[in-house]
Amino acid sequence: MLEYIRDKSQSLGVKLAFGLIILVFVFWGVGNFNDRSSGTLVAVVNGDPISMREFELAYRNAEENLLRSNPGLTREQLKQQQLGRQILRDLITQVLLSQEAARTGVSITPLELRMAVGNIKGFQNEKGQFDPEVYTRVLAAQRMAPAQFEQDMSRDLLRQKIFAMVTAPAWVDPAESQKRFEFLREKRDVDYIFIPASDFAASVKPSDEEVQAYYESHKAQFAIPARADVAYVLVSPQDLVKASGISSAAAEKWYADNAARFEQQEEVKAAHILVPLAEDASEADVKKAQEQAAAIEAELKAGKSFAAVADAHNGPNAAGPGGELGWLKRGTTVKPFEDAAFALAPGKVSAPVRSQFGLHIIKVEEKKDGGLPPFKQVEAEVLAAMAQEQGADKLHDVVDNLIEDNILGRSLKDSAEKYGLKWGETGLLSAAELEKTLGVTAQGAATLVATPAGNPVDTALEAGKAYVVARVIKSEPASTASLEAVKERIVAGLVEEKALAAALESAAALRKELENAPLGAAGLKGRTVKTVKGMERNGALASFGPNPVMAEALFEARAGQWLPVAYAVEDGSGSGAVVVRVKGVQPPDAAEWDMVKDIMANAVARDRADGLFEIFMQRLASGAKVEVYNEDFIDRKNM
Repeated sequence: MLEYIRDKSQSLGVKLAFGLIILVFVFWGVGNFNDRSSGTLVAVVNGDPISMREFELAYRNAEENLLRSNPGLTREQLKQQQLGRQILRDLITQVLLSQEAARTGVSITPLELRMAVGNIKGFQNEKGQFDPEVYTRVLAAQRMAPAQFEQDMSRDLLRQKIFAMVTAPAWVDPAESQKRFEFLREKRDVDYIFIPASDFAASVKPSDEEVQAYYESHKAQFAIPARADVAYVLVSPQDLVKASGISSAAAEKWYADNAARFEQQEEVKAAHILVPLAEDASEADVKKAQEQAAAIEAELKAGKSFAAVADAHNGPNAAGPGGELGWLKRGTTVKPFEDAAFALAPGKVSAPVRSQFGLHIIKVEEKKDGGLPPFKQVEAEVLAAMAQEQGADKLHDVVDNLIEDNILGRSLKDSAEKYGLKWGETGLLSAAELEKTLGVTAQGAATLVATPAGNPVDTALEAGKAYVVARVIKSEPASTASLEAVKERIVAGLVEEKALAAALESAAALRKELENAPLGAAGLKGRTVKTVKGMERNGALASFGPNPVMAEALFEARAGQWLPVAYAVEDGSGSGAVVVRVKGVQPPDAAEWDMVKDIMANAVARDRADGLFEIFMQRLASGAKVEVYNEDFIDRKNM
């Protein structure tokens, strides 16, 4: 691409295209890539600092992305998973790469950065040209400054360039991908004999001494956390201003001033059937793929449903059930596929379309037109956004008044109703339960359970985009459940534990008798031998939960061989023990290999390159001097 631009640098079209790109970069610059705050540091890498500001920005971005994509996740769980340490490792990696690039003279030029940004589909107009207005609008919608985007983009490009240089020598044996496929897709037929733990439960009678000993040694299991009953008012911007109170005229004016927020891209909801074919495939392979595509087209013309044909022909990673790909915007898929999909009318099926992945037969199910929707279509959304904005302006004054009322002992119910806000009482809840119920942070929940009964919390607690003003009505300190309260649970646990041990002992004895006994021998003692066909590597046996140790042993054992030990298993009906043997081996499906061989080859090549780059990064890290500061800040302690 760069060679083409150099050759055509005198072309008027190229000059105009670059004029648009250069205009926006001259206006913003390429970002300050060496901005280093003089504030407190979190680390120094070979003399180069990583500031708390850099770390905080990276942490908050990662935290927001993870919480958005995992609704059940909490900030406290991210702390426990040491997100801060992962962010620090990423920042150290960035510094090491930058240092290595400077040492070896590798850089990203302004021209490369401009070209990369200009080639992003989301920043282009309908003619496929970089559009500064689209660029600013898209970044504004994502709440990102151009300088920050360009800095991040430059770092990504630098990493890609170093990755390409480091991994250039990587070589993959053509047979390796097939060996990996055969390893992953080989299956086992398994004989097993199950001995339920319930067969031994009736004979297990834990003594009082055993129950007492278990209680004493497992008191942590019976801990009752501190709890608090909290009266609260929830304050959020959208509750302070009612959308119904905003006039249509004001809403239409706001919509006109903020039209860019509502601009929609054209979308299609598509499904496809993929016949894999490498970009550099031989004529023979191309002909074979075309014949396969023609056979698929014949099935569709014969009246078979597209979804059924897709499920019959698509490989494991080609698409979702029925060939579904979901809603697609321009720029989110490869160009040949995109051009064909957006040209189709809803309900229509394309002829085979070739991309670097193979031949696609595409069906478009629905379409959404792009452009600016009429006001009436988005009026509810406009009113909600206006209410949110106007409520945010009032938020701090209302919160301050509520806190004052709370400290003065006034009724929280009356204070809430004065502003039309939600209020309530939680009942006695632990800190974890309060965090979930009120949406407050872990620190906020800890504050609530630590506040004495009858006292107000003299500050507002953060609850996502809202605030909670609270008073503790009643509190209970942490304690341990009495033996009498948990005795039944302990007895049940001991019975289950001892019954499983007895089942394993019985299974081990049976395994010894099976050493030389045929399957129908009396040594089975009336036990039934069941067979599971086609157990996958790392899969589960029948309805039992996964047992990775047993699965690994089964895939290492010879056919006809009983495994030397018994294994504990559990399903919905209870636990028990099994003795197992490999009855037979099912080789992988050759037809499946034909469908995924290119995908597997690419995966193996990528793994080899990733491994080479990981070794390169380990060497950089092993020779680096890294000093870490403010570990409590990194681990988000007391935050």
